[in-house]
Amino acid sequence: MVLLNIILNYAAWFGVVTLSARGQFGLAVLPSLVAVGIHLAVTPPLRRRPELLLCLAAILLGLCVEAINMWAGATQYAAGASIAGAPPLFMLGLWMAFATLANVSLAWLKNRLALAALFGAVAAAPSYYAGSKLGALVIGEPVWLSLGIIGAVWAVAFPALLLIARRIG
Repeated sequence: MVLLNIILNYAAWFGVVTLSARGQFGLAVLPSLVAVGIHLAVTPPLRRRPELLLCLAAILLGLCVEAINMWAGATQYAAGASIAGAPPLFMLGLWMAFATLANVSLAWLKNRLALAALFGAVAAAPSYYAGSKLGALVIGEPVWLSLGIIGAVWAVAFPALLLIARRIG
């Protein structure tokens, strides 16, 4: 289950980045939805509802995080990627897919919130940077400052996601 969880998450990320880089913003949410659907299908029946609730909560958390990143100028998206300046749907889909890691491959961090904060601070920025190099978004200038902002926001957001997972679970 752990290996499948990791593979689904990376596949969703790559699919979303590829489609959004090609301007297929409407389709770019589909890889995340497929990953979440497969995750829910292989999740034991009694765990499906909590997992789905966590994915929905992750949309709200992601909305806040991505809005902060956009407001701070750390991330920018192509015209047409978002509606009325809100974070793009494909980014919110990625948050749903990312949430599936909380109770499976990253569950060991649920009781190590300081380590989760460090993980969020260090691991998020390279993912955004890679996405920018593939053309899915633009990192604001100076890049080092934008990546620092992304890392700082994720240092709070990732432990928050794990706390939500603990509460729902």
